[in-house]
Amino acid sequence: MHDDALLAQFLLKPSAEMLSTAEVMRTFVDPADIEQFWLREYLRGFVDAGAGKVKFVKGRSGAGKTHWLRHFGVTAEEEGYLTIHVDACKQRLASIDELYRAVSLAVPWNDVLDRCTLSLIRDQLGYPDFGQPVGQFRAWAENTQTRNPVSLMNDVRTAADRFVRDLDIYAALKEPLRTSLVRRTGGELVDESILLNWLSGQKLNKQEKRAILVPVNIDRKNARAFLVSLAALVRVAGYRGLVILVDNLQVMCHTSRLEGIPYYTRAMRDQAFEMIRELIDESHRAPGIFVTFAGENDLFENQKTGFAAYPALWLRIQTEIMTGQVNRFTDIVDLDRIWREKDLNRLKGLWVTRGTAVELGGDYAIAQPDGFELGSSSVRRLVVTALAGADRDGSGQPSTQQSDMRRANPWSVMGGL
Repeated sequence: MHDDALLAQFLLKPSAEMLSTAEVMRTFVDPADIEQFWLREYLRGFVDAGAGKVKFVKGRSGAGKTHWLRHFGVTAEEEGYLTIHVDACKQRLASIDELYRAVSLAVPWNDVLDRCTLSLIRDQLGYPDFGQPVGQFRAWAENTQTRNPVSLMNDVRTAADRFVRDLDIYAALKEPLRTSLVRRTGGELVDESILLNWLSGQKLNKQEKRAILVPVNIDRKNARAFLVSLAALVRVAGYRGLVILVDNLQVMCHTSRLEGIPYYTRAMRDQAFEMIRELIDESHRAPGIFVTFAGENDLFENQKTGFAAYPALWLRIQTEIMTGQVNRFTDIVDLDRIWREKDLNRLKGLWVTRGTAVELGGDYAIAQPDGFELGSSSVRRLVVTALAGADRDGSGQPSTQQSDMRRANPWSVMGGL
C-alpha cells in the first residue's frame, strides 16, 4: 500500500498494529497506572520470584488493547524478560500444543541456546571472564588457558551432564539439550535445524528423532511440560522470565467463518477455554511465566460463545464486586472502565502533535479498514478528533486532506460520543 494511502487509512481508523514501535512508545498513556502496577508487583516481584500469572485485557475495538500489549512487551524486554507476541487472528490456539507452537515459533532459539552455553562455560566450567562468542570457547581455552583438547572436551561433557541434570525440565528435552551444549561449547559446525524444528513444535519422522535422540514429538500430552521447560531454559539463559502476550482472542467466539482467520467450532472453543483454565490453575507450577490474553468485550460477556459460557473458566477470572475505584489486582483489566479524564486529556495532547508525522509500518500487520460505528471506542474517536485538528494550514482551518477524510467518515469528528 502507498504511504499516503496508508496514512489516510490510519487517520480514519487509528490502529496500533499500524504503528512503529517508536510511535507506540511516544503515544502511550498508562490508564490508572496499571502497567506500572504490573511492573512493580509482577515483573519485579511475583513472577521474578519464580511464580506464574495469567492476566486478561478487555475493551471495545479501539480501546487500546494492542497498544497496551505492544508497550508492555517493550517494558518487559527492558526489564530483562523474553517477550513473545502471538496474534490469535493468525494462529489457531485451540489447544495447549497449538499455543506452545505459536510461542516457540517466535523464540530466538539459537540465542537462548547460546546463552545457556555461556552459562555452562562460566558457571560449570569455571571461566567467568570468557566474553567471546560461545563457538570460540574451545580455541580460546586451548590458546589462552593452555588446555589440552582431549581433557577440555571431557570436562565439557561432564559439565554438560551436570548442567542438564540439575535443570527442572521435561526429560525428553535433556539429552538433545546436552548434545547441543557440547557441540556449541566445542565449536562444532553442526546443522541443528532438526533440533530447532523439534523445539518449535514441528513433528519429526523416526529418522529425524533418532538423529537428535528424542523419543517423542510435541503434542497435547506433553506441550505444557515443554512450555514450562522453555521458561526454565529462558531463566538459565539469563532472562528474568517469559512474557507471553496474546492479542485478538475474540476470534474464538466468532460464529461465522472469515477468510484467513482461524475458526473455532463449539468443541474447539470449549477446548481452548479449558486450556486457559488449566493455565490459571497450574500457574503456580509455571515459574517465571506471565501470560496476558487480550480480546474485545464479546469474548468475556457473550453468554453463548464467550468466557461466560464456560463456567469453569469464568468463575476463576470474573470480578464479583464492582466499585468506582480501580482494583489493580483483578485478573481482568477493563480498558473501557479505567480510562480517566486526565488520562484521556494526556492522550489527546500526545496525538494532537502528531498530525501527518506519525510513523507507520511497524512489525505488525495492517488492520483491516472496517469504518466506525456508534459502538466504537471513545479512545479511538478521541485520537481521530485530535488528528483531525492536528494538520491545519495557516488560516487555522483543517487541511484539504483532513476535510476529505471527515466527509468520508462523519463519525471521525464526533469525539464526544
